[in-house]
Amino acid sequence: MTQAEEPEPISRLRKYLQIKTVHPKPDYESCKNFLIQQAGEIGLEHQVVECVEGKPIVIIKLAGTDPTQKSILLSSHTDVVPVFEDQWKYDPFAAERVLEGDEIRIYARGVQDMKAQGMCYLEAFRILKRAGKRLTRNVYAIYAPDEEIGGADGVGALVETKEFEALNAGFDLDEGGLGVGDTVIAFTAERLLNAVRFTAHGNTGHGSQFIEGTAIEKLLPVMNWMLAFREEEKVKLNTIEGDRFLCQGAVTATNLTILEGGKQQNVVPATFSATFDMRVSPNRDIMVLRKTIRDFAEKHDVQCTFLSTDSVNPVTTWDSSDPFCASIEKVFEKRMIKWSKVICFAVSDARHIRRKGIPAIGINPLTNHPLLPHDHNEYVREKDFLEAIDVYVDLISGLANA
Repeated sequence: MTQAEEPEPISRLRKYLQIKTVHPKPDYESCKNFLIQQAGEIGLEHQVVECVEGKPIVIIKLAGTDPTQKSILLSSHTDVVPVFEDQWKYDPFAAERVLEGDEIRIYARGVQDMKAQGMCYLEAFRILKRAGKRLTRNVYAIYAPDEEIGGADGVGALVETKEFEALNAGFDLDEGGLGVGDTVIAFTAERLLNAVRFTAHGNTGHGSQFIEGTAIEKLLPVMNWMLAFREEEKVKLNTIEGDRFLCQGAVTATNLTILEGGKQQNVVPATFSATFDMRVSPNRDIMVLRKTIRDFAEKHDVQCTFLSTDSVNPVTTWDSSDPFCASIEKVFEKRMIKWSKVICFAVSDARHIRRKGIPAIGINPLTNHPLLPHDHNEYVREKDFLEAIDVYVDLISGLANA
């Protein structure tokens, strides 16, 4: 196989990837201008909503024949996470098109998470517009900032605006995970972030003495209890039938991520703290879990602070009799695509949409890729990206005519 002439959709994808929307200072202005230019080239209406200064949200509209019907949203985020450039084979923001073996790959930060999916929306719009195909419902592609840092200033703020209400949304096709095998993943729900910090105060003194009532003595039982809970959930995951990776969202993940205390080697610390990252499955009652954690900490004279306060985590029920779910199933059947309903093991902007009572499903038809979001040498295969565009043409058509 040779590295043939670059297809136009690949050229546009590479331009999008070359915009450095990387934290901590993402270039949202250049990204906004690029997306507006794309809308103009296709011949589509657009609007820019800036809920927070310097953080534009671009909404591109494919008009339907009946705007009174509930619309379809295609959600994506424009920001990407930082990189360790010395660990990359290629410049992570050059979007190099590379022939490796018998396949052409596009290497870039954000190509999997999630700029390729965002460009699939526009390429599908381009195809539908060029063909003169009129769909029933309005379809809106949303390009939002800050998902990688929680989305509060992006989709989280957007859903509270009159501009969002005016979209009259009835269904959201949102961020999906790439299939590591040949199965397309459909995210119907996600874990809830539940970071918690434990702080213990105790007696201090010289390191040569057996000081009683130290901070670490109070904190250790709480840490051990949290780690035991982690082990219980890991055992539970191993007993679930099916692919272990795909089933992660069915259990709660817990990890000790920060341990702080001590100023000098020979001084017993007066304060120690431990921070745990928790991703709580929607299968577990978050309020009951928080009370259990707080009660155990207080029993050991340890302060408990929840750094994440969200408690609402709606699940989108997949119902084959629902016209939107049925239309997706029809596309998968037509294209002989294997698929599986999964609880997302991380978090996405879809939670903000679901909290407004709008069903949201995360789907990305790219399969047979190593999972590389946030990792070094992130890439997608050119052939698979081009094929995914056609899948989105069918998905958008089916949803908009449902």
